[in-house]
Amino acid sequence: MEMKELLHTISGTLHILAAVTWIGSIIYSEFAVKPALKPLSDMKIHAINGLAMKNFSTLTWTSLIVLILTGSYAIFDKQKELTPLLEEPSGIVLTIKLILVAIMIGILLIQVFSLGPKMSSLINPSTPQNQESQIKMTQVSNTATTLSKVHLYAGVLIVILAVILSALLEKS
Repeated sequence: MEMKELLHTISGTLHILAAVTWIGSIIYSEFAVKPALKPLSDMKIHAINGLAMKNFSTLTWTSLIVLILTGSYAIFDKQKELTPLLEEPSGIVLTIKLILVAIMIGILLIQVFSLGPKMSSLINPSTPQNQESQIKMTQVSNTATTLSKVHLYAGVLIVILAVILSALLEKS
């Protein structure tokens, strides 16, 4: 096996594993963790979600870094088949995929650096547990839920687009 072929195989494998890890953890959270937490009070749910987010943080960031590095390598490796971007079907699919990836990264950043800290401060025992803080928690929670669903749908679409892109590039 030629070195370039070996690098392409390793990079592709790492890319798929990172995507499965990232999207798989989102699916696990949406369809296993969230339903299991429903019987608990809102504050307990948010506290457990906060702990889970901390535990998944390393995995999420590692997956994201691997996806960016291996995705960049794949784009560089296949640049002839992908250019001009908006004229070839493969370039159009890649552009849509990259827009969705940017949306997912944006949502992740909002969840980690905005919504997470807001929820933590509202859960904090030193924060007065009154109607106003409960209303704020509900608002933040609703925003987080909506963003989580968009994150999930974008991730599933990215996987579908990756399969389409792979098929288009094989034809080239």
